[in-house]
Amino acid sequence: MIQSAAARFKRKFAGYLNTHFFNRYDANESLENWFYHWLYFQNTGHAKDYGPKNCYYEFGTGWGGTLTSFLKASARFSKDYNFDIRNIKIVLFDSFEGLPEVKIAEDDHPAWGKGKFAHSKDYIADIIHRHKFPIEQVTFIEGFYENTLNDAALAGLLKCPPSIITVDVDYYSSTKLVMDFIRPILKSGTVFYFDDINSFFLHPEMGQIKAITEFNQDSGGSLNWLTNANFAGQCYIYTNRFWEYSSIK
Repeated sequence: MIQSAAARFKRKFAGYLNTHFFNRYDANESLENWFYHWLYFQNTGHAKDYGPKNCYYEFGTGWGGTLTSFLKASARFSKDYNFDIRNIKIVLFDSFEGLPEVKIAEDDHPAWGKGKFAHSKDYIADIIHRHKFPIEQVTFIEGFYENTLNDAALAGLLKCPPSIITVDVDYYSSTKLVMDFIRPILKSGTVFYFDDINSFFLHPEMGQIKAITEFNQDSGGSLNWLTNANFAGQCYIYTNRFWEYSSIK
């Protein structure tokens, strides 16, 4: 009887850990859980009193797969912690016409080309509606990046600096435009998911790897590798060269 009671307790305790601990912290299980982990960390965990939070930027929405992972994570987090989902803002950057034309060698990949991954703004908006995320909390910045990632767009984002960023733009040139654009508003603790980083087999002079290397060489901060377990891409965390949360001036 004692062994049976102990076995029951063990099973119940294992279930408790799975529900309340591992699902929260096992960021390696899926991209959705990785988003969930950082929503938790930035709002309820160690960084709840400092650092960026609740502004998700996605550069390159494509067919909406990564956005869907974030929407699911937001819904789970809001339910689990009685968090008002209307406090989360989403900013989506896409041409909604697919990839631009390849013009330089660093972008040239046999699987990519002009018009690839084109899905309409209405298609993405429908995904948001189906996941019951408040559409009024979503900003669409539509157009090719050389036309839209400018000072006027940046000024409109100053009140919502990014806390979690997906960069799914395939090309080196597009990734560089993205990183140069957001550099002025990045805060230490911002996390990045680079979806296409492995596309050139980590060639140092191609694709997103080259853009990240140049960013770390040229900026006042650095992207530091976190994980790539079970993801198509890799995850990084940003920190400013000078720790902006210090109480010592």
